[in-house]
Amino acid sequence: MVYHTLTWLIWLACAASIALTNTQPLHSAVLIIAAGLCFTQAGRGKPEAQGWGTLLRLGLSVWLISLAFNTLSVHIGVRVLFTLPSSWPLIGGPITLEALLYGLANGASLFAVLLVFATFNLGVEMNRMLRWAPSGLYQAGLVASIALAFVPQMVTSLGDIREAQRVRGHQFRGLRDLVPLVIPLITTALERSLTLAESMEARGFGGILCDIDPGKRAALRFTTLLGLMSLLAGLVLSAVAPHLAQLSWGLAGVGLILALGTLAVQGRAVKRTHFRRESWRASDTWITAASIVSLAVFAWIRQMDLDTTWYYPYPPYSPWPVFRPLLGIAIAALAAPAFLWPTSAPLRHLGHDDTESQPGAAEKHDKH
Repeated sequence: MVYHTLTWLIWLACAASIALTNTQPLHSAVLIIAAGLCFTQAGRGKPEAQGWGTLLRLGLSVWLISLAFNTLSVHIGVRVLFTLPSSWPLIGGPITLEALLYGLANGASLFAVLLVFATFNLGVEMNRMLRWAPSGLYQAGLVASIALAFVPQMVTSLGDIREAQRVRGHQFRGLRDLVPLVIPLITTALERSLTLAESMEARGFGGILCDIDPGKRAALRFTTLLGLMSLLAGLVLSAVAPHLAQLSWGLAGVGLILALGTLAVQGRAVKRTHFRRESWRASDTWITAASIVSLAVFAWIRQMDLDTTWYYPYPPYSPWPVFRPLLGIAIAALAAPAFLWPTSAPLRHLGHDDTESQPGAAEKHDKH
């Protein structure tokens, strides 16, 4: 690994928070450029980058389709670009600049979110990610990591199958030509699933809580369910009845305490070992600091002026997006992983961290 797993987690939390709460298109463009630089560096030399690249191209296609749909179907605004015949269903009427800009802004926000998560999945290794999951959620974390890896693996397999079919002279002309592509894809996915299931069964997956007696296990499940229901009831009540703020937040707090408490009790039954530990470098400190400062500046500016991060081009608001240079610089700081990336990464050995190929790394691990 090039960076520490905690570094990537902090970067993801800061970048995703900005991507999910910002709708200004110019700020989203800066975030897309910053995350795109990190994605390029993280995917260099990795075969799974092809799958995530295909997924991003699919997201770009969805962006273009939603842009066209919003522009042709929303006939609101004062700046008319052109007018379609009113007899045409759905799309007939004035085509406005406001509808075009709103489609661009929404698409940019969604694409930024997709790019941030794709970069995170390329930069971090899921087996290292599982070490940071709570002990009680180890099984759920493993299932989630398998699900996250399924989509890029399927896209990569589809690309390999299409390339093999082209070599054999197969040409896609219609829906009937999908059969030679879909059947090998399903067969490959089933074979990979069976292999994974056999390896998990051989390693005893699912038996880590066998030392808990059935009565205690049922009580833990009931307490977890009760805590989650109390948390959900408190959040719903705070949204429906703001005047009952004390009751709603009280329910949410009790539910959170119950859920975390049962999670801690379940985690005691999980026996976990650490054969190798990750090392924290100076680059991790710089990236973490840049990410936290970026989110802090974004939150401060958003608190001072909501219009800086909120965009709505329809009347009575101005259709022109707002750009704050300070906020743009803060968002650009999220590109720190790309600029601090080592020019020549150490050789990676099977079953070892990147740091183990460096002189003296084994002695440092033994000291810890």
